[in-house]
Amino acid sequence: MFLALLCLPAVAAPAMDLVPRANGGGKTMSTTVQTKGADISTAAFVAAIMDCDHYPLGASVMGVKALIQCKTLEKRDDGYTVIYQLTGGNMLVSSREYVIAMKVVEQTADRARVEWDLVKHDGAPGAMTGPYASALNAHADAVYTPYNTGGWTYDKTAGTIAYKVTSNAGGTVPDWLVSQDAVMAFPLELLKTRWGVIP
Repeated sequence: MFLALLCLPAVAAPAMDLVPRANGGGKTMSTTVQTKGADISTAAFVAAIMDCDHYPLGASVMGVKALIQCKTLEKRDDGYTVIYQLTGGNMLVSSREYVIAMKVVEQTADRARVEWDLVKHDGAPGAMTGPYASALNAHADAVYTPYNTGGWTYDKTAGTIAYKVTSNAGGTVPDWLVSQDAVMAFPLELLKTRWGVIP
């Protein structure tokens, strides 16, 4: 019996399709900040970006929380870490939610890059289908974001950290909610909280 258990095949990760990167997939915004002498190794940078379970949740713009929930759904054998994120909302706009797959695509002693893409799911809020639909369906009042891709790049020699995102929030969103301040609120909060880096 024990030998039979040892021979059981490993449980495979659910099949996952990523939404293809495409021109016109949404609005692109980016920022590059100086680390101002902060002693950050590329390993520490990557560890902080990939540790979404400990992202700061304090950032807000005009009373709307940039991020109210973030959790790891799976660390996959193919190198991807799959995470769920839920943004804040108010009387004017619903919360947004999405599942993204993050991956370290470059890491040396002087440079690190982490990229992510949206994991494909179909259906309407509360009745989504796909490999991680249960996380999405737990918040039936949130709008599913149909496109979200981007990345972080840390250049230790240059002393810069860059963040870039291309996103289509889906539904109806007032223009002020897709401003530079709103989109960059969370990444700037993360930099400030982790390393005291303030632009």
